[in-house]
Order: sequence, then C-alpha cells, then structure tokens
Amino acid sequence: MDPFSQAALGAVVAQASAQHKLGFRVVVAGAAAGAMPDIDVFFAEDYFHNLQIHRGITHSLFFAPVVGPILGYLIYKYECHRSSDLINKESMRYWMLAMFLALLSHPLLDVLTPYGTQLLLPFTDQRFALFAMPIIDPLYTVPLFIGIYFAWRYRQNAEVHLIGITFLVLTTSYLVYGWYLGQAAKREAELQLVNLGIQDFQLESFPTFLQIHYRRVVARTPTADWVGYISMWRPCEIEWGMAEQTPRSDFEEVSDMREVRIFEWFAMGWLHRTVIEQNGNTTYQYADLRYGLVTNPKDSFFSLNVTDTNQGFQWDTQNPISNSGEINQRLNNLFSSAYPGTCERPPLVYF
Repeated sequence: MDPFSQAALGAVVAQASAQHKLGFRVVVAGAAAGAMPDIDVFFAEDYFHNLQIHRGITHSLFFAPVVGPILGYLIYKYECHRSSDLINKESMRYWMLAMFLALLSHPLLDVLTPYGTQLLLPFTDQRFALFAMPIIDPLYTVPLFIGIYFAWRYRQNAEVHLIGITFLVLTTSYLVYGWYLGQAAKREAELQLVNLGIQDFQLESFPTFLQIHYRRVVARTPTADWVGYISMWRPCEIEWGMAEQTPRSDFEEVSDMREVRIFEWFAMGWLHRTVIEQNGNTTYQYADLRYGLVTNPKDSFFSLNVTDTNQGFQWDTQNPISNSGEINQRLNNLFSSAYPGTCERPPLVYF
C-alpha cells in the first residue's frame, strides 16, 4: 500500500508490542521501519528494473527476521550509548521484537493489493497477491493515525499498548472485510457470466481506488477477455466489455525482449494481447487487466506497446487507445458508481 499506510501500520504494531516498555520513541521507530522496505524503489535503473525489484527482497518474508532484530539491537546500543543509566536486557528484546514486527507488517499488507509481492525471495521470484485492498484506502489508514495520536496522548499510561492492539484488531477486520468483498464479487460475476451463456472462463476480482466496495472483475476465456465493474454495496447487473485475444503465437517475434519478459512476469498472467497494423507498422500491445477504469480490456494503466519500425523494435509504456475523457469521468464518478442508488440494466460493449 502507500507509504503513509505502511508507516502508520508499523507505528501501531510497535505501539501494540512494545510502547508500554520503551515509550513513545518505539512508535516513531516503528513508523520508520514500517516504511523502510520501499527503499528498493531508489535503486531502480529504469522502468522495467523498477517492476523487477520493487516489492522484491526487502518485501520477502525472510527480510524482517534477519534485519528486524539487527535494527532493534542497533537502536538498543545507541540508547545505551546516550544514556548514563544501565539499559536492561529486557529493553533490547523489546526493541528487537518491535522492529521485526514493524518490518514484517509491510509485506503482509502489500500482499493484499493486486500489484504482487515477492514474498519468497531469494528462493523464488513468484509474485503473490490476494486482490483484497486498493493501494490507497483512507478508511484503513485514518484509524491507524488515530491510534498513533492516542499513543502520544496517553504515552504515560502503563496500558497504552492495549490501544495499539485495539486499533490493530479494528483495521485488520477491515482488511478481512475487503478480502470477503472480493470473493463475493467473484461469485456474483460468475453467476452473471453463466446466465449470459459464457463458459470455460478464469475469473478474478480486483479492488479499485480509495475504497473497497467497487470491484473490477475480469474473466478470461480461451478466445476473449471480459471486463466489468460491480459495486458490492449494491450488486447490480454488470456492464461487460469484451475484446478478442490475439493468439500468443503472433507475439513470438517480440517474446524474448527483456521488456516483454519482465512485463509478462509482472502481470502475473493477467495480460490482454493485441496486434494492430498502423501507418505501415506492426504494434504489439500488452495491457495489464488488473488495472483500469473502463470496461475495455485493451485499456490499462500498465501497458506496453512494442512497434516494429524501420529502425527496429521500439517500445513505450503509454496506452495510445486510452480514452482520457472516459477515464476522468470514471474517476470523478467513482464513489457514485461504488454506492449506486438504483440498478439499471446495462448493455454489453464489444471492442
């Protein structure tokens, strides 16, 4: 999720686990540790290298058990150096525990989003995702900041860690609710597709922006991709957009390109492929089906276009078929779409 959510979660985790022993300073350190794994973005050499390394080794489940205790021990030693009083060994254990848990909270939260997280590096670079939460959700993040405020406001209270535990239970319940909505959206979309006579499909539900009730549902058949949206606040009949797939065999000429290989790996199998002829050139278009605001499967925020020109293959990551007006309108109407007053029967849309 976004860095503010990650820092806030790390702070509340540190509050719940160690503030009653170490004071408010562990909450501040927990915020820094919670955001720390995203330092990987500063080492990216280009767009595709960023796709490879972001949510990589710093997001592995094996990173926190190694780095967390070391970080906690270093903070403990620094406190020993600054203090004239003897710092007891119990403080060291709580620092190591708090930093371990704050670091671990980051990949566990990220895996709930569609982006994918390489949880098992260095043993495998497989991306894992539960498709439960959007990248940014104020209803998740704001309660965490309230918990941090209470951590400061009641920092002298011996039971202050119970406040952190309460807010962790509250926000984790919200995460579980987001996962449940995703599963319910899949069930509803499956029923509607079957009623339309569509068979033999792979189906997934992806969260949209800023809230958890409005879901992007994607169905893949052997010959076509279907995209629609459904509000789980008031499930209505889905307006489906459908586009035929270009056979993968038509992409063999570009399949070994570094950019293509990384993009296919990044999309976790959720790619729509299209070959078009334009101005005498052949363009191979890849659209990540997980992201977008319209029902056109060819339209995505993550796209790769490889064009065969006289100077060789040239690529860009801009989607030339994006309808900016429609995207802006969908963004402006996001919450009205997420919480509709009535249901209207929509048409099918073909591309």
